[in-house]
Order: sequence, then C-alpha cells, then structure tokens
Amino acid sequence: MNIYESCKTPIRVTYFGFFLLAFGFLIKSNSFNVFYTFRSTTILFLAEFASKVGEFIIMNLPLIFMMYIVCKKANNSSPIVMALVGYFTFIVTTMLLANQNLNAQAYSSGYGINSVFNISGSTRLPLETGMIGSILVALITRFSFIFSRHRRDFSITNIFSKEITGIIYNFVLCFILGVFISYTYPYLYQNIQRAISFISADLSDPFRIGLYSVLDRVLCILGLGNVIRYPFWFTATGGSLSNVVTGQNILGDINIWKYIQESSATYLGAGRFISPYYVINMFIVPGIYLGTLLSMSDKKDRRYLIFTFVCGIILSFIAGNPLPLELLMLFTSPALLIMYLILVGVVSGTLVNLDAYLGFVTSNTNTIVAMPGSFVDFVINLRNSSLSHSLQTIFLVGLASFAAMFIITMFYYRYLAFDFVQTGSGAEFVDKLVEAVGGIENISDAGSGLFKLNIYLSETEKISLEKMQELGIRRIVETRNGLAFDVGTSANAISRDIRKRIKVAAAQ
Repeated sequence: MNIYESCKTPIRVTYFGFFLLAFGFLIKSNSFNVFYTFRSTTILFLAEFASKVGEFIIMNLPLIFMMYIVCKKANNSSPIVMALVGYFTFIVTTMLLANQNLNAQAYSSGYGINSVFNISGSTRLPLETGMIGSILVALITRFSFIFSRHRRDFSITNIFSKEITGIIYNFVLCFILGVFISYTYPYLYQNIQRAISFISADLSDPFRIGLYSVLDRVLCILGLGNVIRYPFWFTATGGSLSNVVTGQNILGDINIWKYIQESSATYLGAGRFISPYYVINMFIVPGIYLGTLLSMSDKKDRRYLIFTFVCGIILSFIAGNPLPLELLMLFTSPALLIMYLILVGVVSGTLVNLDAYLGFVTSNTNTIVAMPGSFVDFVINLRNSSLSHSLQTIFLVGLASFAAMFIITMFYYRYLAFDFVQTGSGAEFVDKLVEAVGGIENISDAGSGLFKLNIYLSETEKISLEKMQELGIRRIVETRNGLAFDVGTSANAISRDIRKRIKVAAAQ
C-alpha cells in the first residue's frame, strides 16, 4: 500500500489531465460537431486551452510521478531540487552517450534538450525512457537524500551543506544510471522492434493482433506507447493501400481508415488496431469500476464514492484512453492488471477473427494523448450501414467483456487480493489485527471501502497503537465507533474474514 500512497496524487493528476483532454476533444471533435457545432470564440478558446494543458500534463507524467515520489515522505523541498538535477543529468547523459541510429520514437524531444556535436554536426536527442527512467531517478534521489542526512562527521563532503552533498551524490549516481541506460536501452528497443516485425508479418493473425494490444497497453503504462503505436498507426508497418489511378500510397492504419471513409475505396482490416479500444473504453473499464464499487461492503463508503466512479466511467467513454485506470491498477492491484491485459489480448484477437474493424480519424501524430475508441466515434459510425457488422460485433463482444471483467474484478477483491499487498499469511495478519484492536469480542462489525478497512468497536480504549504500527499500519483514522485505515486492495477480503470470526464467536 505504501507504493499507492506514494503515487496517489499523481494518479489523480492523470485523471485531471485526461478530463481536460476530454473537454477539449468534445468541443473540437469533428464527430461531435455533427450533433452540435460550437462557434463561440470563448468556448473554442477554453477547449484549446484545456487540450494543451491536458496534453502537457499527460506528456510529463513521468516527471510528475518522479517529483511526488521523492518528496512524499521527506517533508522537505530539497529532494525536489535534487530530483530535477538528477533527472536532467540522466537525460543529458543519454543524449550524449546513447546510440542515435534508432527510430525517432526511441528519443524524446521534450524540454527542448538537444545537442549538435561540433565534430559530427549531427543533432543528438535524449532517450525516451518514460516511467522507467523517472522512477529509477526517484529511487536514487530518495537514497541520496537519506544518505546525505546521515553522513559521517569526518566525511570529506562535510565542507558542504547536507543539501549540496545530496545533490552531488545524486548527480554522480544519476550520471552512472544514464551511462547504464545509454548502453542497455537499445537492446530493449531492439527487442520491441522484433516484436513489431513479428506482428506486422501477418496482420490478419488474431494472435499477433492480440499481442499488439497487450504490448500497446504495457508500453503506454510505461510512457513508451509511441514506440509501438506510431509505426502501426502511421507507417507501412500497419498496412498500405495504393490508388492505381492517382498513384497515391496510403500508409498506416489511421491514414488508411481516414482515406476509405473519405472515398469509395475498400480495404479489409482498416481499423484493426483501433477497434479493441471501443470494447476497452465502453465495456471493460466500466466493468472494472463497477466491480470495484460493488466489492466495497461498507454501504456508506460505497454511496460516498458512487459519483467518483460514475465520473470515471463517463471519462472513459469520452476520453477514449484507459491509462488513468491502468496506472491505478499498476500501483494497487498488479494481479488484476495482468488479468485485464489478458482479456484485452483475447478481445483484440476475437475482433480480428470475426472481421470486426472500426477505426478513428486523427491528424495528431502525438499518439500518447490520442483518444481512440470513444463513445462519440462509435455513435457517429452508426450512420454508416457498411459498418453494421463491425458495430454489432463490437457491441456483443463488449457486453461479454463487461460481464467477464466485472466477475473477475469482484472475484479478485473478494478472494485473490488478500495477500497481494500485505506480506506473509493473510490469516496471521488478521489474527494480529484482531488482537491489536482488543480481540474479536471487542469488534461489533467490519466493512471495506476503497482500499480502506473500517472496524467498528465496542470499546475504543482497548486499541493498541503499538501493535497496529508493528503490522505496518501508519495512518489510522479514529471514527465515532471505531477505526478506519488503509490496508490496500485486501480490505474486502480482510473485512469478510473478520465478519466470519464475529459470527463464529457469537455462536459459541
């Protein structure tokens, strides 16, 4: 649960960033303008403003996560400065040392950092390492900060303040990290390219398209989605269509879909890389939200969070991007994320096998902030009779996927989440927890909220805070009738176990 606590605010910022993007998308989308066209300059300005701010937030998520992680427990502004110095040291190192012969998607143009070597005259760019680089820098910064706080009096760095000492430590360690990544990242990138070549060898193979969807989601979570998306969306890797009359050659899934929508051309399979998103955004993501909400046994907490979850579902429908929820699962329920990814791969392969293809149109080659598979695009395509088979198939597969993901989520929170957050035996943890609150006879009831366990006590005086801290529980909120504290995704399973023990004790 400590990982989630360290990343809770950045995840909320991610939701906010996609909310801004969704607002701008709705106002400016050609699909939405079919229903209503906004002409007010004020509204159009706000839409453009929201889009740019949202885009900036999403593009800089790795930096946001890094800064929040390093300052979460320090209660000090020094780690933020250290992290920034370390991060820019890291990316400049990769710029100067990394191989520059990789595809353009392997490099970052953010922050305007580049260099022209006087010897070769070639422009060099830093590697795009996404979340991997930022989290590694955050961990190094945390280490450097703590180490600098406890340096020995006879250290040669004693001539500097602790802040400067920490920055020096971090500078050196982040430089070493940059050297390591500069020489190892190309091997990772080459393996991704091998996977791309394997997938592109047969674009009609359900297994390969399923593999693409899984890799797409994994890389997007890591902030490297452009590495796999751009080739399939905008280059010949994702297919090509030639017009023998005009000699025009259209490359990439997105461009082909746009071309056949604007002309009478036919191309079986256009939209194959986008169609799974309609199922993900409109069915799978809502299934996870609903399953999570209904897994909470405390009705008060459930009522309190209904509006939040409804907003999450609406955002998924409009924004067409599951990244916020995926990040939430990554830091709270990685096992559920794995099951979700498996379902995404199965859905993608199924749609290809059933010849159900539905793309979307965008002129923005910045694939990280793209919104494929939104409800708006799905509805607007209902006017096209030639797409009726694809629309019906996507809807039916979506319903089945919703049911499957809902059941998986409920099952996970009820039975599988017990020990994923807490280490050791779940039963042993409950034993110690019951003892810490005064025994089972002192507990009148137990319920679960979102990652929160509520225990209702007969006598609050019997609580042992020392024993609670020994269990790793640091944040405890005393309510009118008991306690509320974070135990991660195992809250539901623990509350069910405690209620069973209450019934057994009452029957004796």
